[in-house]
Amino acid sequence: MEENKKNNQNNPAAAQSGAQASGQTPSGNGRRRRNRHRHGHNHGNRENAQNAQNQNAQNAQSGQGGQKQNQQGQQNQNAQKQNQQNQQKQNAQKAEKNQNQQNQNNKQNQPKNKNDKGKDKANANKGGNNKEENRKDTYLYTLDGNLYVNLTNKCSNACDFCVRNERTSYYGNYLWIRHGDPTVEKVIAAAKGFGDLSRFKEAVFCGFGEPTYKVAEMVALCDYFHEKGLKTRLNTNGQGNLINKRDIVPELKDKIDFVNISLNASCYEKYQPICRSQFKESGFAGMIEFAKLCRKNGVDCRFSIVDCIGEEEVEACKRLAESVKIPLYVRSYITDS
Repeated sequence: MEENKKNNQNNPAAAQSGAQASGQTPSGNGRRRRNRHRHGHNHGNRENAQNAQNQNAQNAQSGQGGQKQNQQGQQNQNAQKQNQQNQQKQNAQKAEKNQNQQNQNNKQNQPKNKNDKGKDKANANKGGNNKEENRKDTYLYTLDGNLYVNLTNKCSNACDFCVRNERTSYYGNYLWIRHGDPTVEKVIAAAKGFGDLSRFKEAVFCGFGEPTYKVAEMVALCDYFHEKGLKTRLNTNGQGNLINKRDIVPELKDKIDFVNISLNASCYEKYQPICRSQFKESGFAGMIEFAKLCRKNGVDCRFSIVDCIGEEEVEACKRLAESVKIPLYVRSYITDS
């Protein structure tokens, strides 16, 4: 072996020839290593490409799923928002309706006078106790030499031109009753505070309501006022029979000396829009029938209208009154009290 090694060292060509014969040349080994490396690299590229495709497909599916989920979430959010808006709109409409109803009730039941508001505010600033809610109920008040009797605030009409609209007082008299309609005894007790009643011309049943709601109390008080030397008068909308569901006219005979019936219009079509009777068409017809019954039973009566309804309507009311043989009185509209 040592000899061959030496020979090879001495003979490089022979050494190369032996190496090639054994298949162990440097160039041959290098090509095989490079081929193996190239084959492994290509295989890795294919795997990476396939992985990339799989990842892209997965990302695409994930993106589509997320997009669908986002779209569904947006739809749910829009639906919830729409429901909230609808609910808010319904609540607003309901609140507006309730507020309108409350305003209507306040207007019909207890209107407020601008001057009274100022007085109440001034009293409040002074720390006074003269607020409306602390006032005593007024059952009797005086006007034009007459004694007026305020028995109730109930009324079957809600007339546009009624003196109680936008007022808490009438010529300084606070007529809104807060502690219940008065009994006969309470009215008589109040009357005693006026001294000698014979100085008044009439006792007039007329306040911030329709007196025939209290027909029993009214008839009893007529006896008391007659004893004191007063005539008695009833100011009414003529719907007493409808209110009491019976003919009350015979009860008024020899008790009420005079009945004033507010006509206000020549027919139901013109009466109802301005008087708004709770009895609708029966309200106007019932009033005309009430007047006829008063005349039939010997109870002195007349119709009355306010001049603000217009000249043409005034003339039509005159013709109606003549047709049923009831006198008509045209009075001026009260603009300030």
